[in-house]
Amino acid sequence: MSLTLFIIRHGERADLVDPKFRDTSPTPYDTPLTPKGKRQAKRTGAYIHDIQLETVVKDINYQRKVEYIIYTSPFLRTVETAIGIAEGITSNQPNLPIGSLQFRIEPALADLHYHKKAIPNSIIDSRVKELCLLTQPDQDTEQDQQKSQLCFKVDFEYAPISTKLPPHPEGMMDALARCSNAFEKITIPFIERLCQDPLKDIVLILVTHGWCFNAIQSSCFKGSGPWFDVRYCAVTRARWVPKDENSENIYNTEDTFDDNNSTGKWILDIIANVEHLKSMSVVL
Repeated sequence: MSLTLFIIRHGERADLVDPKFRDTSPTPYDTPLTPKGKRQAKRTGAYIHDIQLETVVKDINYQRKVEYIIYTSPFLRTVETAIGIAEGITSNQPNLPIGSLQFRIEPALADLHYHKKAIPNSIIDSRVKELCLLTQPDQDTEQDQQKSQLCFKVDFEYAPISTKLPPHPEGMMDALARCSNAFEKITIPFIERLCQDPLKDIVLILVTHGWCFNAIQSSCFKGSGPWFDVRYCAVTRARWVPKDENSENIYNTEDTFDDNNSTGKWILDIIANVEHLKSMSVVL
């Protein structure tokens, strides 16, 4: 079994393109993606699938099962990005079983809570209800048509790390600790399962926001990694390598080895990359 982690920032947000959005929307704090942002998300999913496939092809044990698990912040822009990523993955692998692509809402991945007013926790319930409509629609309705196009399994039984948005106001050190805690609690159970199924690849996809992107990426470096100006749908990839394996002859990576870690290390070989979007003239 192998374990790969992708950290993704959401796609282009509508409120920074349409100046009227915040004055006309009933939820100005919860902007959706623009049409371009949705295309960015889908292309990002296709990119993730392709580079994951390259890894499998290079492996002598090529008859491997891949399980994708998407964790997303509950904000609309991140959930729409996560859905687009799922669509991009399945567009490149139409026969992927729905159970092999799971979708989980994780409030611990929410944006830094810097707004003037506290954002209501009701956005979490709104996302859950919207996903319920997609997965359990009434018969002979427009939603029923959407169900046939649903390409992932929503894990409604998932117990999130946090059931609420971060407290308001949230300081940067508090947010850094929150993101580090989320990173550990999401990844550690999979690290502990590494030996259980040697022919399965687990791909974790964390869809979050620019500041949290850097905070989670820094956690891969034990909190000492560089910070970047993260653009829309930027991609960082990290791979978990058990301590008894020598990765240096395989990958040209950022080494995150920790002498105090008896189990292994994260190695980063793609950092805040947007090359897959260069033909779309990505903006900040």
